[in-house]
Amino acid sequence: MKKNLLTLTALLLATAVTVRGEGENTPASGGDGRLSEAEWRAKLASEHAQTSHADLVSKLAAANRKIDTLTSNQVPQGGRALTADEARAYEAFTALGTPDEVKTRLDQGARDSTELTDLRFKDTLHTAARDAGYKPRVLGDRVRADGLTLLPSREVERDGKKVQVAYVKDAQGAEHELAAYARQHWDDYLVALQAEGTSGNAGAPYARQDAGNGSGSGAGGNAGGSGGSWLTDILKPGEGGGYVDPLQPAAAK
Repeated sequence: MKKNLLTLTALLLATAVTVRGEGENTPASGGDGRLSEAEWRAKLASEHAQTSHADLVSKLAAANRKIDTLTSNQVPQGGRALTADEARAYEAFTALGTPDEVKTRLDQGARDSTELTDLRFKDTLHTAARDAGYKPRVLGDRVRADGLTLLPSREVERDGKKVQVAYVKDAQGAEHELAAYARQHWDDYLVALQAEGTSGNAGAPYARQDAGNGSGSGAGGNAGGSGGSWLTDILKPGEGGGYVDPLQPAAAK
């Protein structure tokens, strides 16, 4: 019996090193609030000197359970313990796949989102350009330069007719009719903006670049001209050596 008590006491002393420093200890000489190993062993020996075999067995079992608990909860080197919320978030994340798989999906999603945004911008741009009578490429350059947002066109009654009018929103969130904004801010670009074959209803009116150069008026006009542009007169076959199609047979003289 005495041998068994000594064996159990020795086991308790051996396992007590793992949990040393817990309980109501008096401060050690070092001032860190913990007993030294020698002081801890002496304290345990004193406490267990009159302990029965059954108490020693109970305390040994409790110490072993505590060691098992501490071992199972020990954080691996380089790791850290997670809170309950962090553990749930981690499990939800790992359910999506490996980090590399998740990163691949995120990158692909970002690319798809960029492409979709670009397609939507182009679609809205072409609609606004059509309704305003502007060239899409030039309009797109001006919209980006001013940081504007293209808005869906709205049906407005003009001169007794319902027409689609393009609108934009500036960086401050104010909305403007596109044509009015263009006249106010893009005066130097109105000619370049104007689509071929459109009038100046969407922007400021502009004069035709070939106006006044026709042969139908003015002292410098060609006699008998039809009033078209100088390019039209050059390309129009006629007397005086006008344009001759080289693929057509020469007329008989």
